[in-house]
Amino acid sequence: MQQKTDPKDFEKRFRECDDKFNTIFKRTSAASKIIARDLTILKVNDALAELMGYSASEIEGTKILEHACEDYRKHWHELQMELWSNEVPFFKLQACLYKKDKSLVWVNVTTILFEDRGETYGFTVLDDITGLKDFEESQKRLNMALKYSKMAVWQMSLKNNAVHRSEGHDELFGYDKLQPKWTIESYLPLIWEEDRPKFLSAIRSLPDHKSVDLQLRLITKDGSLKWVNFQGTIEDDPSGNADKILGTIADITRDKLTERHKDDFISIASHELKTPITSLKTSLQLLARMQEDLPDRLKALVAQSNRSVDKIVVLVDDLLNASKTHQDQLNLKKTTFNLYRVIEESSGHLRLEGSHDVDISGRSDLMVTADAERIERVIINFLSNAIKYAPNARKVNINIEKTGAAAKVSVTDYGPGIPEAKLSLLFNRHYQAGKLDTRYTGLGLGLFISSEIIKRHGGTIGVDSKVGSGSTFWFTIPL
Repeated sequence: MQQKTDPKDFEKRFRECDDKFNTIFKRTSAASKIIARDLTILKVNDALAELMGYSASEIEGTKILEHACEDYRKHWHELQMELWSNEVPFFKLQACLYKKDKSLVWVNVTTILFEDRGETYGFTVLDDITGLKDFEESQKRLNMALKYSKMAVWQMSLKNNAVHRSEGHDELFGYDKLQPKWTIESYLPLIWEEDRPKFLSAIRSLPDHKSVDLQLRLITKDGSLKWVNFQGTIEDDPSGNADKILGTIADITRDKLTERHKDDFISIASHELKTPITSLKTSLQLLARMQEDLPDRLKALVAQSNRSVDKIVVLVDDLLNASKTHQDQLNLKKTTFNLYRVIEESSGHLRLEGSHDVDISGRSDLMVTADAERIERVIINFLSNAIKYAPNARKVNINIEKTGAAAKVSVTDYGPGIPEAKLSLLFNRHYQAGKLDTRYTGLGLGLFISSEIIKRHGGTIGVDSKVGSGSTFWFTIPL
């Protein structure tokens, strides 16, 4: 025989369930509300009140449409239609709401229907996705910036070599759509054959150097030739272990073409200037030999003209050497020679002119295998800088020493010194430490060319300087 349920016991259990629901509703961290058929907010929990910036009493009794962004109000009408008219048991939507301070909050809304005492209500949970929306908008702006700057971001896992790419990365390599898989090996068939060893060497040396920065030629999937600047830096995991490489790839084809046109022009102009300058210099040398028959005023003019022509020759040579350096045509003719003697010859003109006191110290017996003419050019550039930027300091020291398997040459002046912020820029193309001072003339190519010459020898170049204490320019080359 079935036992009858006591109505009082049923009512008691119903109230207990209702109390439990209210406790859970109030204390849950998920923003929740109960709405009526007409979208009136009947009840909210603390999490929703905090999300919207209202107290519960301020928001209860209002309609959800009062808080909805105009463009999203139709979505709430769709919810109302689906739940109460079409009797769909639950409905999801993404919505934008105004908080009390009129700022926006983005939410994913999930609403389910339930009945209570013959009425149908909606129980709604709001998941705050404002941070995600902000990230998506930021990502869109980043992708647009990358697209119009012809740049892409890449990230490679050091565990499996898998490469994650930004939008537009694959397009940079000639693909019309995103490829399903990309690893570090995927780059190799697209890199110009002569540049592949350089790329592989840079990637393999990353654990030691921590970063990579090189320019490569590509033959893209659609057959076009491109130049790219490939950069990356190792990122560590929370434990401090190398975890991934994060970097950028920039299309620099247009820049390379512009530089090529400029270098072609400079090369042609420099070669064309060589012939008349040589003729002029020869004429001045002949005049110099006939000085005994010339008045003192003309003698001075001939000497000044010779100095001016020498400066022009240096400028033209700088232009030619810069052009050759940029086009990888700076060939070395190596011989074995005594470094001390080459330095003596390089500084001889200063002694003859008597403008500066040049003191050469250190090893006079060091023999090096290098391009003597180009090493002499580096020393002359160092001496020219010492004279140019320290005109009031007559003394210049040149020191020769052996450091391991290399020879080191240092040229020290006693001028005003160079600010620390400028030291890293000195060997850049066309940079001049005193470019704001009209006393300093030239193209700013001397140190750039010197740097390239030393690099071609497998050496290093640098400068040590402190404001008020002079400067020491130095280089090393293998013995």
